[in-house]
Amino acid sequence: MSPTADTRARIMEAFGEQLAATGYPGISLLGVARTAGIQKPSIYHHFPGGKEELYAAVAVRFVEHLHGRIAAALATEGPTEEKLRALAVVSAEHSTHTISFEQRIYDALDHVSEETRTDVSQRYVRGVLDPVTALFARSVEAGELSGDPWFLTNAFLHLARATAMTTPDGAARVVTLFLTGALPR
Repeated sequence: MSPTADTRARIMEAFGEQLAATGYPGISLLGVARTAGIQKPSIYHHFPGGKEELYAAVAVRFVEHLHGRIAAALATEGPTEEKLRALAVVSAEHSTHTISFEQRIYDALDHVSEETRTDVSQRYVRGVLDPVTALFARSVEAGELSGDPWFLTNAFLHLARATAMTTPDGAARVVTLFLTGALPR
């Protein structure tokens, strides 16, 4: 990694730590600089838009990482139930470690410009929600499940995130519980 890329990564990591700890309003760029081991003007060298540009970069990185995990889960071989089981594992792992961070990213949308809010929100919808909704749309069309695909997406993701995977069969339990309500009658 080049020195510039390394510094940029350290700044983003320090910002992400502060975002998780204090939320967007509590972030101090001086504190970010200290944590990253740089002078505050260096932040503006790497992120000329300051706090908001830095937030956008951290939020986009988070969404892209989550998208990659979801895409891998949805690429699981087998029927819809197997894909849902893999997705439940990703959602549970994700929620165990980063639910507060995801919530902080969402909460920060109230404090940024409309342009940044729209960009981050659209990336989240396209990268996280749309692929899962497409799975449910295909399953509904095939008669495997019933209901509105958007509703099924939200219900499943919330259920999976709210259910801690404390047992080896936790993902299977989430999928079974979900499918009990979503199977065609």
